[in-house]
Amino acid sequence: MLREADSELLILTYQDNEALPDSIRKDIELNRTKAETSAYWANWWKVYGLGQVGTLQGAIYEDFEVVEAVDVSRAKFVALGLDWGFSNDPTALVAMYRQGDCLLIQELIYATGLTNQDIADKLRSLGINRAWEIVADSAEPKSIEEIYRLGFNIKPAQKGPDSVRNGIDILKRYKLQVTKDSTNLIKELRSYTWATDKEGKNTGVPIDLFNHACDAMRYVALNKLGVHNSGKYVVI
Repeated sequence: MLREADSELLILTYQDNEALPDSIRKDIELNRTKAETSAYWANWWKVYGLGQVGTLQGAIYEDFEVVEAVDVSRAKFVALGLDWGFSNDPTALVAMYRQGDCLLIQELIYATGLTNQDIADKLRSLGINRAWEIVADSAEPKSIEEIYRLGFNIKPAQKGPDSVRNGIDILKRYKLQVTKDSTNLIKELRSYTWATDKEGKNTGVPIDLFNHACDAMRYVALNKLGVHNSGKYVVI
């Protein structure tokens, strides 16, 4: 810590962490090359590679509000969103409610190492049954079928062409409110950004990081808040 003018500022990086696994060390160093062509990765390398202070650029969800809780007596349940994960990526489950032009979201599950049976057990512990609709990532039809056979009303997300940006566009038409206990979702919303080119211009493509719970929200938006009409999604 720098306290006085004659003090020294000590900067530590991943290279100083002797306990850091080689796999993570290699992942960090691979991003050094990306920093040469992307403002986002240049900022990332500045923080995680060089240990310096960076700045968040191009946040996708710039405006969201953290609230105490969801008032289920006033808000209408929309659906649950589920993004699959296991070893490195977490399984993420969010509940979405709608009240006027507001979407209220609560994180329910965010954990690694969950089998489909574990997910089903957690759903039951949360009081979720077949009456609750779940919209899941369609990339794992086998998992969807297994959860369905375990007694849940689960359906694949209707992705379609350019579904990532379409889902984001739908969500951004609403005021987003997130419960304060949704700590991982809040971190994602604060970190999920658009990719930029080397000049810092927005490419219109999201960085595929910090987006597990965000993807779960997007699946609900695609299935429940928009309809496909001549290549465009419209709110219903």
